[in-house]
Amino acid sequence: MSTILLLLAPKWLTWQNDFHRRRTPSGRRWSLLALGICFWIGTFYVIRRVLMYFQSVHELGPALAYQLLLIILLTFLSMLLFSNLITALSAFFLARDLDLIISTPLSHNDFYYSRLLMTTVNSSWMVLFFSLPIFAAYNTVFGGGVIFYLWLMLSLPLFLIIPAAFGVLATHLFVYFLPAKRIRDILFFVGLFAFILIYFLFRFSQPERLMRPESFGHFVQFLTAMETPSSPYLPSSWSAEILAGTLFNRSTDQAFFFALLASYGLFFPLVTSWVSGAVYLDGWSKAQESNQGRRKLKWLDLLISILTRPFSGVMRAILIKDIKTFMRDSSQWSQVFLLVALIVVYLYNFKVLPLDRSPMPAGTLRTVVAFVNLALAGFVLSAVAMRFAFPAVSLEGHAFWLLQTSPISLKTLLWSKFWLNLLPLLFLGELLVFFSNLMLGVPNWMMILSLVTIFLMTFGIAAICVGVGAIYPKFAYDHVAEIPTSFGGAICMIFSIGFIGLIVMIEAWPVYLLTSRSLGAGGSHTSIGWVLAPSLVTAIALTVAVVVVSIRKALKSLEAM
Repeated sequence: MSTILLLLAPKWLTWQNDFHRRRTPSGRRWSLLALGICFWIGTFYVIRRVLMYFQSVHELGPALAYQLLLIILLTFLSMLLFSNLITALSAFFLARDLDLIISTPLSHNDFYYSRLLMTTVNSSWMVLFFSLPIFAAYNTVFGGGVIFYLWLMLSLPLFLIIPAAFGVLATHLFVYFLPAKRIRDILFFVGLFAFILIYFLFRFSQPERLMRPESFGHFVQFLTAMETPSSPYLPSSWSAEILAGTLFNRSTDQAFFFALLASYGLFFPLVTSWVSGAVYLDGWSKAQESNQGRRKLKWLDLLISILTRPFSGVMRAILIKDIKTFMRDSSQWSQVFLLVALIVVYLYNFKVLPLDRSPMPAGTLRTVVAFVNLALAGFVLSAVAMRFAFPAVSLEGHAFWLLQTSPISLKTLLWSKFWLNLLPLLFLGELLVFFSNLMLGVPNWMMILSLVTIFLMTFGIAAICVGVGAIYPKFAYDHVAEIPTSFGGAICMIFSIGFIGLIVMIEAWPVYLLTSRSLGAGGSHTSIGWVLAPSLVTAIALTVAVVVVSIRKALKSLEAM
């Protein structure tokens, strides 16, 4: 254990030194702390209101809350699997300090467990940050008391270590068995594997069955199905059973499910350590064989030249450099496969929604779902921007001093990072909203409002991520996956979610008025354009303010370095 702590000490000292050396005014620190507390309070309040509504539904309320808990834990599990696959590949095979560590007389078990802990922390701390107010809301509404928190403290570390060990195991096997002359081949199969995995995880949850009560014989059968885990073979279901036994006073054998969770949480790392000891050196040697020359693709160079032609000379040069750097960094472009999986699963959600079975008129329900889809698409964009836009400045690395000494203004640098990340995000956002609304069959005014709104959201999200990434840069990093999981990453996510929430609240009232009019619930006969105009003008003003303030704050922070 002392050797493992010694291997983890540089990481801990780095975090500690960054905290003490960061010349952040105390006022800003208190503001950031207050922002984090407000985010927790907001999340707690929203989840608590939803759970209180569930509780008011006679007999069915606890079952609905249980299903929501299952979906939340399943979502966390899929996020952890994705994150650990990427982080484990970087930590075990691509980190810059591996040459030094492997050359030391160090036992492999000490090396493996130190990297496993590092992978778990880097991949899981943000999920842990966002989950705490959710669990607190459950305990407040259903009265689990201190026992609930004890079970949570016992089961949550095991829940986090299982996907971490699985990600490390999968990464070792990919690196060892594939003909890894180029590391990008490994990452291709990792992305493909992650796509298949998330698809099956999503289908295990079977969310559409909750909206088809007529498929059950009677209410008791429907209630029983609601209280049954969607898949008894996943750690998310075991954890849900442990927590539900305290929250909902269910006759659940908590000790059995905890023993099941603990057995896998302890056995998986042990098995992975055996596999790692057998294949690691060969796999690491293969991973070093990826330094090959770039293939000459004239058509690709021509395409990049055409896409960057509208920009000025200096900005165009920076854009071309960043695009080529991105394409040569396999740990970055391989994540595009995960985006493809995200798009497929996201759009599939709308295909299986049984909207015609709702007692609410189908047209009205489609409009409501399309409006909620704006917030969901915004969250997806913010998550993608965290992976690509937030590290934009930090990816310059130790060569950032070259930009400071060159005749390139920091303002031009920031705007080039902004435009480079905005255009792909804009394409992704418009694609998600257009095709999801097309599947829903929403009215024309809702389609136009959605496309305009996601257009504005994308500008704000890109500016926030690039700006906060410049305010909290991390030029010294072992692998790219460390950058979004830094302290600045949490601040960026909070600001992005706050911006999305404001845009949605601004447009909620006119959408409500127009939806009520479609139901024949009265209201004025003002044209649709005049109803939507004030909210759109306000959203445009908010977006412009967010973009300007984010870039100015980032520029001021970089100039002060």
